[in-house]
Amino acid sequence: MKNLNLKNCLVILGCITIFGLFLKENISAILFIGFIFFSLVNLIKKKKKNIILQRTSKIIIVLMVAYFLIGVTGVIINPESKKNYLTRLLPFLFSPFLFYIFQDLRNKNMLFINCFVLGNIILLVFLDISAIIDMITNQSLFIVKEGREYYRFLYTRYTNPNYFNHIYLSLYTFFSAILIYQFKLTTSRLKWITLTYFFIHLFMIGSRAMIISILFGSLIYLFILAIIKKKHLKYLFIYIFCIASLFSITYVFKDTLLFNRYSQVFEWYGKRDNILERNYSINNRIKIYILGASVINEGNGGIQGTGIAEEKIKNTYSKKFKNEFPFKTKTYNTHNQFINNYIDWGYAGLITLSLLLILVIKQAIEKQNYALAFFWISFTLLLMMECILYRQRGIMLFVIFFALLENTSKSNILNPNIND
Repeated sequence: MKNLNLKNCLVILGCITIFGLFLKENISAILFIGFIFFSLVNLIKKKKKNIILQRTSKIIIVLMVAYFLIGVTGVIINPESKKNYLTRLLPFLFSPFLFYIFQDLRNKNMLFINCFVLGNIILLVFLDISAIIDMITNQSLFIVKEGREYYRFLYTRYTNPNYFNHIYLSLYTFFSAILIYQFKLTTSRLKWITLTYFFIHLFMIGSRAMIISILFGSLIYLFILAIIKKKHLKYLFIYIFCIASLFSITYVFKDTLLFNRYSQVFEWYGKRDNILERNYSINNRIKIYILGASVINEGNGGIQGTGIAEEKIKNTYSKKFKNEFPFKTKTYNTHNQFINNYIDWGYAGLITLSLLLILVIKQAIEKQNYALAFFWISFTLLLMMECILYRQRGIMLFVIFFALLENTSKSNILNPNIND
């Protein structure tokens, strides 16, 4: 009876922890620690302590723990490392316990998934209502930010770095859409209504990195499906045609308020000479990659420290590129997880991350969870434009949900067989 009570408490705390991913990061961190603590208590009290894992899952767990240990090594090697970064990496260390508890609560995992999707919907609805109230209060459909005019329901309303950055909100919303599509969470009609709601908001939130990741992730995904089954080749060609049309429409209407957020990616086309002169985010990404490449060329491939990439890029700009181009930025974020890992941890960080992603995608494909495979492919592409696994929201999503979904019954998956 005591075990049953503890297990029920663990289920409730798990739901709160998953739902809490949409709260402020310090609150979600406290909830996560509480969940881990009760998981350990449950592990100690239970007589059966076996965990059944496939070989690939075991390797992934080892790599996750190794990822944390590499971070610890960086702190030991370089005293100037950001020690608080290790607290963000803790979910990697606790990944074995997460695998154990989600396997133990296997029959409740769909409840956890529902809590995540519900939390996402509530946050988006709240933001919609806030935008409507602001629109009525200011009697304007538009808002001005950083000298640019936007629709109040596009981009700026969903951007608040102090609470939920638009990049992570886009990532969470896309993931919720994948969960709705992949699992039996609701009726067919409500599923498509919710999917439409999510994808409209993906456009509204305005994370170009996420949209680009989804577009190119879809291309890779369809290419893989075409290899598995030739009948999907026609869908690949149809998709390529649709994307070409979409890019053409965006370019034609690049100066409109609806598309100006996305059309900045075309700046290089007509203004190549001004790429390094402007200070828009697209231009600054190019500058960051130039600086990152310079830092990498100067490195020896070893572990240099933890959380030091930004400082290294800042110093490189001051010493070598200050007279080459202007660079006005609040942070020197590498905007590329692979570059960030190499600067901090050398080959060890780069190889560990790459193996993790390859195995996660491979595992999803082998289990015929093709929608999840599509998500992890898009996630990998996103890491080429953002340091998602440098922030708590990205790390917790990656570790918690990989452990959760690996232990979710296949009977809950919709259309698991691609050959049907």
